[in-house]
Amino acid sequence: MKSIQKRRAIEEALTPFIQGKTLAHALFLWDEKYALQRNFALQHFLRELCDSTALAPLRSRMLQALIQALSKLQDEMISEAQQNTAAKRKSWALKQKNTSNNPELMMFMNFVDGLIEYSGGDLAMRIRLFVLDNLESTSIPTQLRWDIHAWLSQMTPLSDTYLDIKSMQQVINLAYVALCEYLGPIKADGILQHTVTRVQKAYPDLPIQRLL
Repeated sequence: MKSIQKRRAIEEALTPFIQGKTLAHALFLWDEKYALQRNFALQHFLRELCDSTALAPLRSRMLQALIQALSKLQDEMISEAQQNTAAKRKSWALKQKNTSNNPELMMFMNFVDGLIEYSGGDLAMRIRLFVLDNLESTSIPTQLRWDIHAWLSQMTPLSDTYLDIKSMQQVINLAYVALCEYLGPIKADGILQHTVTRVQKAYPDLPIQRLL
């Protein structure tokens, strides 16, 4: 979820409750301390924002409004992504056939696709968006990050791209974290093991453990 869109959703959700300098302070607080946090950011944000007697009674209603606004934003992003997917898939599939002669890179791509697409439907799209949204938090070099982003957006395959093991591992870790976020660690571990077994069978001459 892009930070600008998220900030706009935060502002729209809070506007019925606070305005003027109070709203400006709330947005400044969000930008400075909570915008980049994933877990429990809304609860901590509102706890700090609503520490005054005037705002404390509004906290639960604010939280509900924020959750609804951010859920709506994510649903809109998923819908937009799904609308663009069909046309991109056809073009991308043709390019994928000629992608790369690097078997380790092919194994990596198969592995990540397997983790993301395992659950199918909206959940697969949410996991893909999670990985895309969090690529910037990795230490992957900028150009490689752009290449990976284009690949995961199903616009351009990773043809003629040299991707080091550490970068591969970071992308796989993001996909695994996304599975944990949406399905819990037990199901995520099961999907990981299933994908490891399937991909290793497809590439018996390569040690898939290098990617983990």
